Amino acid sequence: MNTYSLANISITLAVVSGLFHTLAYLDYNRKVITGLTRPNGATWAIWSVIALVSTSSYFVSSGDFWKNTIPLVNVFLCIGTFILGLKRFDRLSGVEISALILGLIAIGVWKLSSPAYANLVVQVAIAIGFFPTYKMVWKNPASEMARPWWIWTSGYTIMIGVVILRWQHQWTDLVYPVNCVILHSLVPIIATVSKQLKPQPKELVCTKKLV
Repeated sequence: MNTYSLANISITLAVVSGLFHTLAYLDYNRKVITGLTRPNGATWAIWSVIALVSTSSYFVSSGDFWKNTIPLVNVFLCIGTFILGLKRFDRLSGVEISALILGLIAIGVWKLSSPAYANLVVQVAIAIGFFPTYKMVWKNPASEMARPWWIWTSGYTIMIGVVILRWQHQWTDLVYPVNCVILHSLVPIIATVSKQLKPQPKELVCTKKLV
């Protein structure tokens, strides 16, 4: 297969990954629109900032538009979820504040070192921010629908394929999608394990989704 064909396949996969990401957000936010969950606007304001830092640093680091399909889509949809949560602003947790601080530190790393290393710092922030969601679904498996999380996981898995097909010998390009595949897939996995070990009644909760 020639280079031109590989490029076309990678572009197609990039578009598909972006569509997966969009569908996952639409499915996730359907609960918000129908009143099944009430997102915290303050939380999503933080994740919107982190998404901006992550996307911008990844874009400059990779230098490839098609690798950035999901990051770019994520920024707009993350901000969209923030807008949906404007009616509610609750106090931030220590974990959320820590994630924000790391996101700001990443900006400093970018200025002092490189966008690639800055993006690595952001990935740590994203990982830390998932722990409240893991704790929530372990306590109440019904608090999160599995479907959008598996769609997000699928989208990031496709993104890994895009990075490999458009490989530029930059291993840091793989960290973001691999990190997100692991983090997103763990949500339904933890919920399933918890449900098997200790079935829980359904309850209304405030869900959180990161970048």
